[in-house]
Amino acid sequence: MERAFLETIFLCGIALLALLQLYYFQNFEADRKILNAQKKKRLFLFLLFAGIQVIPFIYLFSIDFGSTDYHFWKWLTLPVALLFFFCIWLFVKALSDLGRWWVPGQELKEDLELVRTGAYRYVRHPMYLALLGVAVCQVFMIQNWIAGPVSLFLVTPFCLFQIRREERLLIRYFGDEYEDYCIKTGMLWPREDKMPIIRKLLRELYGRLISLLEIMFGFLSRLFRKKSPGSVDGSL
Repeated sequence: MERAFLETIFLCGIALLALLQLYYFQNFEADRKILNAQKKKRLFLFLLFAGIQVIPFIYLFSIDFGSTDYHFWKWLTLPVALLFFFCIWLFVKALSDLGRWWVPGQELKEDLELVRTGAYRYVRHPMYLALLGVAVCQVFMIQNWIAGPVSLFLVTPFCLFQIRREERLLIRYFGDEYEDYCIKTGMLWPREDKMPIIRKLLRELYGRLISLLEIMFGFLSRLFRKKSPGSVDGSL
């Protein structure tokens, strides 16, 4: 895999996320209409983001982590890069869809509205989905056993923890409206009626894969049966 190419793309994407976080956090600080500020949760959130962003930068620019590198196949370069671009776009899209309702934690603003448009039409937590995707891409783009999987181990439990807490808070705030939204919209993956074309393509791909495996298994079985009598005759 083209390591320099992937590392450059990764650094640019993470730098973009950092700038977006700074921009939205400045706007958040200017808007003090918060119903339940949770400073410790905000601090934990930003420390986590800083840790995820800092470790790869340290690996790439300053510290030699020794013989802890690994290598993937070069043909994965394009798919991983495309997935990474999609995750960055999804994160930016989710932030844009939230607009002034974005908060860096689990605070609630006055007159909060439930956003159901844009990315939130398909999944309830597109930003967490984007972060999980970035964490997966980092394993392939930063090919080091320390700097590569670190965000995956940090982001996955953090996102699941945050999602549970946020959903309990939103259910208390919006009541039946949010429960109805949960029924109609998937948490991290679109429901059947939201993306029927992609679902259909995935089912078709799965069916063709099963058919191909069945053909291969049948061919190997016939080949094995043909060889078996010959081996017996030869022994006689």
